[in-house]
Amino acid sequence: MKKFNLMLLAVVCGVTPLFAQENVESTPAATEVQEEGKVLKSENIENYRRSSLYSVLVKHSDAKYGEVIDSVFMVMPTPDKFNNHDLAVKSFESSAKNKKVPEKKRGTDKDPNVESTAQFIQENDVARALVSKWFNRDAATGALDMELIKERAYYDASASAIQEADASGAGRAVLVDAGPDLIGKTFMLVNDITFVDKGEQSAKAATGVKIFGAIAGALIGADLSGITDTVGDAVNEIDGFKVNVITYLYRLKWNEEVANTLYESYWVDASAPDAEKKAAYEQSDLFQMEYVGHSFASGGVTTSKTFSKKSHGEQMAVACTRAIDKAIVNLQRAYDEFKVNTPIFAVNQDTKQVEVKIGLKEGVNSKSRYEVLMVDESKGYREYKRVGMLKPVADKIWDNRFGALEEAEMLKQAEAAGEKVKKEADGEESGNVYLTSTTFDIIEGAGNIYEGMLIREVRIN
Repeated sequence: MKKFNLMLLAVVCGVTPLFAQENVESTPAATEVQEEGKVLKSENIENYRRSSLYSVLVKHSDAKYGEVIDSVFMVMPTPDKFNNHDLAVKSFESSAKNKKVPEKKRGTDKDPNVESTAQFIQENDVARALVSKWFNRDAATGALDMELIKERAYYDASASAIQEADASGAGRAVLVDAGPDLIGKTFMLVNDITFVDKGEQSAKAATGVKIFGAIAGALIGADLSGITDTVGDAVNEIDGFKVNVITYLYRLKWNEEVANTLYESYWVDASAPDAEKKAAYEQSDLFQMEYVGHSFASGGVTTSKTFSKKSHGEQMAVACTRAIDKAIVNLQRAYDEFKVNTPIFAVNQDTKQVEVKIGLKEGVNSKSRYEVLMVDESKGYREYKRVGMLKPVADKIWDNRFGALEEAEMLKQAEAAGEKVKKEADGEESGNVYLTSTTFDIIEGAGNIYEGMLIREVRIN
């Protein structure tokens, strides 16, 4: 991407590349360390570059509770370690005759979900739509801009990280390394969610179902009042359940060739309409999605008389969200390109410990290991360099799973009432819902780790 970056900066905008500037000021809360003539910088605690995510549901409308899954999925929030890059279309119907995909077929050409997804990607022109969203493309004029990239890169002109110039009327804001670091980390998650009914009375399922506004609002802070006709009396017959989810990971192809072609052949400025370039963009097959891999996970609910007072819609929201969160963790562990970076929230140099706002939701357990990273921009593009290693403190792992705090309070009530409680068996270690972050021991790099540096999981034993 270096050619692309230099071309944009020097030719298009006529500005000086970042690596050639002197006396670049750091943004507040950032840290700079001189090492062998290089400048390593930590990120702002809140201002770090996230991967972007487009989540899609594989629908089984004819399956039991298919409408329920669809409604719950539509109000699930984007995981907070990702940027929301959703498109207008959030689901598509599976072509599978049987909603269960055999394990040996998952992710292969014989997987009906892979076939259905390929058709969905083609019919909805997903790759081009994702790129258009990145550049705020005006469908009427074909005009593109860099505003979203500037926003998500968390640079500002006062720090001289973004240079704005007006070359030949182009008027573009350009980032040295935004392409590979942002657009190249645009992913699509395709989620095939099915319910595994553990109740004895579920045969009484009815077709007329309804969900009301409070169904999961207390958990996710969303107004669900507009969701109707999806969960009803049939669901209330269920005596405990779990959900299974097969999640397929796709990535937007973005490289130097794609970037250069976009800017040289398809770029249209709002101030300089170009019908030919607009048409060329719309007819091009330049933008593509590529399959990365898949993961399987499940999520269940805790049951007791107290828990049964909770609407099944709320329980479904918890089970589905947790299952997808687990699938994301599995994918991150299997595919390095999907791993996320998370900033250190606080550092205690005396105890050699740090606080990070991740927990069970992100798969943290006592065997997890994380590398501490700093940003090296001395070569004119962004690299990450390891400066330390962390491990979680076993009894200080935050349980930040979806709905965990409310579940813990209800568990107290049930136990106080002497009820028999069946807890969700998910294979995870226990965590503390009353924490606000997870504590990590610094096992390498003590004295060189600061607030705002990024951490990334590297090993699970």
